[in-house]
Amino acid sequence: MAKFIDVLLVEDDPITIMVCDRIIKMTSFAEKVKSCENGKIGIDYLSGLNQDGPTPTIIFLDINMPVMNGWDFLEEFEKIKSRFSSLPRIYLLSSTVDPEDYKKAQKFTLVQDFISKPLSKEALQNIN
Repeated sequence: MAKFIDVLLVEDDPITIMVCDRIIKMTSFAEKVKSCENGKIGIDYLSGLNQDGPTPTIIFLDINMPVMNGWDFLEEFEKIKSRFSSLPRIYLLSSTVDPEDYKKAQKFTLVQDFISKPLSKEALQNIN
């Protein structure tokens, strides 16, 4: 049985999307995985969800994307989060080693942690 029902993956790289999707399904981490190619598409998707309906339990969010990056996504999500009865936990997917990124992430209460790319079985096992 899957740990979670819905996972949202906000990532622009098709290979990373494929790898994440496969690992999430192989490990039974989630029943459903929805992918959005950038932060704007992710925000539009979340904005279109029924307020009383299910929302993603987990969001895996890339930082560097075209159109709307991960930081802008987080700022926009702060504006709409009051619409949801339950809030997702957000994990930043990144290959960054920049200490400023870690410091910036602490400003967002929904951000749980950084996960180094590529997503791995071990990283998923650490999420409860």
